Amino acid sequence: MYFLSKYTRGIKNTYREHIPFSEKVIKDIGFQLSEVANFFANGFKRKTLLVYPDFPSSKTTIRKICRNLNINLTNKIDRSFNWVLYYEDETYRQKFKPLEALVDKRVINLHSRDISKVHVERIHREIFGYNTEIDPLTYSGKGVRKSNINAKHDGEILLFPVADRIADCVYQKLVNNQVNETEVLDMRVPIINNKIPLLYLKYRKVTERFKNTTTRTLLVNIDDHLHANEQMQILAFAKKMQLEYGELDILRDLDDQKIYIVDVNNTPFGPPSNISKEQGKEAVSILSTALKEAFFD
Repeated sequence: MYFLSKYTRGIKNTYREHIPFSEKVIKDIGFQLSEVANFFANGFKRKTLLVYPDFPSSKTTIRKICRNLNINLTNKIDRSFNWVLYYEDETYRQKFKPLEALVDKRVINLHSRDISKVHVERIHREIFGYNTEIDPLTYSGKGVRKSNINAKHDGEILLFPVADRIADCVYQKLVNNQVNETEVLDMRVPIINNKIPLLYLKYRKVTERFKNTTTRTLLVNIDDHLHANEQMQILAFAKKMQLEYGELDILRDLDDQKIYIVDVNNTPFGPPSNISKEQGKEAVSILSTALKEAFFD
């Protein structure tokens, strides 16, 4: 009875409301066992990252990195912790006030609070001198309409001009990233403390170019796909977005050869599920080293 009473007063982490109580108990037991194992692996030291306010799922990059580094995760701000990552899975973040009060801690991504398409376009033009934005009422030719909110994957190719502008949507040029008869190519670029630790090439079907349904993913050499000046611009963009940890989706237009940053993600999932087991393991190792050197030493 003591265990259940203590448990109902405060579980180890705050999970999503719809999770059954029994599942929360199982999760907490699992995290408790992990903390014990990590304690011994770290030479009898507790190493904990506060991820606030959302607790990351098992598919997220940060969960895999922390597992690799033997670092505990919690999203309960009243627990003991060593480091802090602002982790709110929203386009417009609102729950940063409690983290601003942690004056003795560096909060990673504290000021990464707006990843809307409109904001991305604005910063992109400031850094690169161009972006994908078009006026849907005057632009002539094919273009794209998509939601301003992140991760909707609702892009739609239209023939412009159109008669009306829909609220909460952005209108963009259609970037020609088609690399063969059946596939388009996205570059996924992680950012860690103003550095690019690695680069993924993500291929998807032309018919699903706006979906999150990649057919294959490769871990590749950065310099083979991004020029030195482009890398500098990407880092300047990330810094202006106040993104210290996250990932960018970048397209190269095969017509004008320019790169276009079309999405920013500060709660990334990865490595992508269809990467090879060997490359996925290598990616986690590279990202773990980069995050450890940047924030966890």
